[in-house]
Amino acid sequence: MKDSGTQEHNIEENTSILYENEEFQQYTEEALRPGGLELTRKAVEIAGFPVGSRLLDIGCGCGKTAEFLAVECGMEALGIDISEELIAKAKARNSALNVQVGSVYDLPYGNDSIDGVLTECVFTLFEDKPLALNQIRRVLVPEGKLIISDLYIRENAQAFARLPMVTCINGITSQDVVCQEVAGAGFKLKEWHDETPVYKGFLAGLIMNYGSMSAFWESLVGSCDKACTIQNNIKKVKIGYYLSVWEKE
Repeated sequence: MKDSGTQEHNIEENTSILYENEEFQQYTEEALRPGGLELTRKAVEIAGFPVGSRLLDIGCGCGKTAEFLAVECGMEALGIDISEELIAKAKARNSALNVQVGSVYDLPYGNDSIDGVLTECVFTLFEDKPLALNQIRRVLVPEGKLIISDLYIRENAQAFARLPMVTCINGITSQDVVCQEVAGAGFKLKEWHDETPVYKGFLAGLIMNYGSMSAFWESLVGSCDKACTIQNNIKKVKIGYYLSVWEKE
């Protein structure tokens, strides 16, 4: 759950922010999401980006994806995130990374200048999806690709209540809603892959690391009661994970 601050949250003083939790960063090896870099590799292969493509990772967090794209895939990799803390961490690890603090609602790139955009476990964080998608479409070249990997609700979409923290789970919707939002912004769906087993494996790892999911949530919100509320809310819906590739029309 790479909740790397790609929207301007109205964050209360004591609100927990998942992506800035040190233990969570360590557990995910700073990838901050299910699937990690292997799912990124799969996405890049599906999209068919040639070596040297200019790719933008929105919500780049600690810069792991940008570094992977540049070093392992031979791409011109860019990254942007609103978290000054995570951008500083990315540059401290690798000063050569082309990452910066910025917002998806005002991307600092020219029109038709990016071959592909990645939004890995951050799409659910966009409070103003039409504006975010409009900005993404603006910077993409004609027939440029948009990669979205994120959580979605497989069943009982109306039963979910928001959690008392900043996390991508708060913004989950159904596959139908996701497709309507993205297609409505001028993108054509090329491929949709259900990656729920990846998410389940991620949860199993969390349980092994923390002892239980309740203990994981309590480590973030600092309250057993809040942790129980989160668990009860999540149990009301069936959460899945997906990887999708879209083309700018």
